[in-house]
Amino acid sequence: MKSLIRQVVLWPVVLLLLVVMLVPLPAIAQKKQKKEKPKKEKTKQQWPSPHKATLWALLPSAGQIYNKKYWKLPIVYAGFAVTGYFGIANRTEYLKYKEAFMCSEKADNDNNFTCNNPLAQKYKTSDLLSITNYYRKNMELSFIIMGGWYILQILDAAVDANLYYWNVDDNLTLQVEPVIQPFNIPNELPAHNGIRVTLKF
Repeated sequence: MKSLIRQVVLWPVVLLLLVVMLVPLPAIAQKKQKKEKPKKEKTKQQWPSPHKATLWALLPSAGQIYNKKYWKLPIVYAGFAVTGYFGIANRTEYLKYKEAFMCSEKADNDNNFTCNNPLAQKYKTSDLLSITNYYRKNMELSFIIMGGWYILQILDAAVDANLYYWNVDDNLTLQVEPVIQPFNIPNELPAHNGIRVTLKF
């Protein structure tokens, strides 16, 4: 009998304790949720400015850093490294063969002058001239490509800043389909074949 009374009294006390312990938890969770501030979306004023991105890009790769496109940095540096390497290597060869050509040409025009340049002794003067021109063209081309790469990274930074938050609508579609008109339609279309491109936005 005593054990029955203990159980009858004990169970409601245990249930009451459980209720008291569990009730504050949702309230605490709600308070924590209220304290957490929602993440703010970037406003237009916080977007990268195309003008500033272009100015920053005058210093190579600084425009990409301004736009926070850090993954493009190795590409920009690799472009300058490759074009710079070929430009310097071709310039070195150009100067070497130019010196040999001048020495060989002087030896051809002056019988009292002896050219000790190993390249001049190995090649004819005409061959040295064509090799010198070959390396000069490659050197100039390398530096022109480097200049083009410099302009390209400026354009990349400016365009990237312009399109930073460019939204593509779901309604935007591009359809490409062949067009075959085997016969003439009087007063309208002549016979023709081609491709029709339709852009809907």
